[in-house]
Amino acid sequence: MTKSPGRVTSPAPAIRTSSTRARLSRRNFLRLTGASAAILPLMEDDPVLAAGASPKRLITIAWANGVAQPSFYPPGDDPTASPILEPLVPLKSKVTLVGGLDYKHMIDSNHAYDGHFSFPLMFTGTYQNTGGQNCTATGASIDQVFASSVAKTVNLPTPLLVITAQGSSTSYRADGSQNTGETKVNRLYKTLFSSIGQPMAVSALNARRKSVLDYLVPELSGFADRRGTDDRAKIQAHLESIRQLEQSLSATGPASGCMPVDPGAPTAYQDQVKAFSALVAMAFRCDVTRSVSLTWADNGGSGPYTMPFLNLGGTTVMDVGEVHGIAHEGAASYAKKTVIDNWYMQKLAELATSLDATTENGRTILDNSLIVMANDMTEGSFHSVNAIPIVMVGGAGGALQTGRTVKVGSWAGKTGTYWTKATGVSHNKLLASISTLLDVPATSFGTGYTGNLTEIA
Repeated sequence: MTKSPGRVTSPAPAIRTSSTRARLSRRNFLRLTGASAAILPLMEDDPVLAAGASPKRLITIAWANGVAQPSFYPPGDDPTASPILEPLVPLKSKVTLVGGLDYKHMIDSNHAYDGHFSFPLMFTGTYQNTGGQNCTATGASIDQVFASSVAKTVNLPTPLLVITAQGSSTSYRADGSQNTGETKVNRLYKTLFSSIGQPMAVSALNARRKSVLDYLVPELSGFADRRGTDDRAKIQAHLESIRQLEQSLSATGPASGCMPVDPGAPTAYQDQVKAFSALVAMAFRCDVTRSVSLTWADNGGSGPYTMPFLNLGGTTVMDVGEVHGIAHEGAASYAKKTVIDNWYMQKLAELATSLDATTENGRTILDNSLIVMANDMTEGSFHSVNAIPIVMVGGAGGALQTGRTVKVGSWAGKTGTYWTKATGVSHNKLLASISTLLDVPATSFGTGYTGNLTEIA
């Protein structure tokens, strides 16, 4: 075959073989047009964006010390109709509350009251006791599994983003080793956005990309005129994907809301949580990452860890919000614990609302994402790991039916104080369903306790 710049002189192949199919692959016919050097960085092999669709995203959030159950679980199907979950009311149609799941690995190994040591199990579905109450994971967490799946087709700057505002990471690799979480807001900002620059630079990048597309379309059209019927159809399909990319650059693409704002270096806990959430939302808008692990609260129970900004009244350490001590008092301090957990739901609502403010291809980023927030125990006075509080926000790209309370196991069909009943349903099934919702099909997740949570997926 001979060629001159921008022109192909070889005849269309009459026989379809593996070599001729390779010659007509997306990358090869881009190279044949002479445009490959400019367009290939833009046209990475992301089947989602190439199809004109929007990517799915995952955020896991860990908080700790259980909840005041009567103030957490709603009486009916409305997943936001409780004092703790009230901040999520504006997002009610996008919330899914799952009640009746256990950290069954711990229960079945006689560690049912080791809730402060459940972080390795929380999102991995794996558990290995290493002596006393100590334990470790033996497999990957759902955030790592999802990030690894995305990385097979997309080269993102930060495949997995792990943040620990307070406490320890719940993110684990396949060998059971822990992913270290970022603890500094200003350092994370530099890590995520140093290569992107200011808004004008982002606009310039989009303009350059669009100019590449403007050049490529006539080149491909001319190339198509010289091919056979089947090949012209393939090239036409590719042209359609380019037109969709062009539309996304001007309207709803990942970079359209990508204007990084330096949050500085906040040191107060409440300011750190807010700043970290803002960076996560911006990272999604800029398509820097699609998988995030967040730890918002301490899992060790060592204290004191106070939240004086909640203004609980009084002067003692309990009054200013020593979370572990308040949780240990059980029903006697339910009122204060309700205020604490309501604050965490406010932070969840702020993050979700931020994602819901950016549209892409007819949905919002929140619609295309799934936020999974789970606690390390049931209730802080006895550290039980049955009936774990778990709330999800987002629709996973339409895969999840939202706006409901899902009760499983012995909770199914119950009303009243249904949360006091043991269930025996492993949270591994929820993890398997989450994986499936995110297009990583799974019939099990972690070790043991196979199957999906059929009530949600």
